[in-house]
Amino acid sequence: MTPYEIVDLVGEARERAVPILVESFEGIYRWHAKRTLRRIDAVRGAEENGRLAGVSMLERLVPEVGYVYYVAVGVADRRRGVGGLLLDDAIARFRAAGAVIVYAAVEEDNAASLRLFGSRGFREVERKELGYQEGGLGAWGLRSRMMIVHGEVLYGRRYPPLGPGP
Repeated sequence: MTPYEIVDLVGEARERAVPILVESFEGIYRWHAKRTLRRIDAVRGAEENGRLAGVSMLERLVPEVGYVYYVAVGVADRRRGVGGLLLDDAIARFRAAGAVIVYAAVEEDNAASLRLFGSRGFREVERKELGYQEGGLGAWGLRSRMMIVHGEVLYGRRYPPLGPGP
């Protein structure tokens, strides 16, 4: 059993995540992460005894597609499963809402993030694959909302549709 509890960070409570973002990102990524923190649909935190250890920022782009904008873990809590816990929570949350695809952009030189997403079955998605499978120009709109920048790769995982309830 993990000592971490996943909680929603809403309103002013989101500001608790700023020190983790400062530790985790530099330059334009730090600026964008802090901006996204204040505007994104959902921010989830991993807490241990009330202390914030990591955060995830999530958004449903369309009902069937979830996007993980950021998973960030404080330096003191890295390599303790916090990132995996946050990603598993994000996937479960998107799936419960009916998402069949979950995407995330990962810096191509961020080995830890690439391993994390790969460990959960995510794989690199080619630009042409996204356009073909998700519907041409509509896919361009999704991709632009993902805000993928030079040096990032798009990772994704497709899930089977949820069946009808009992």
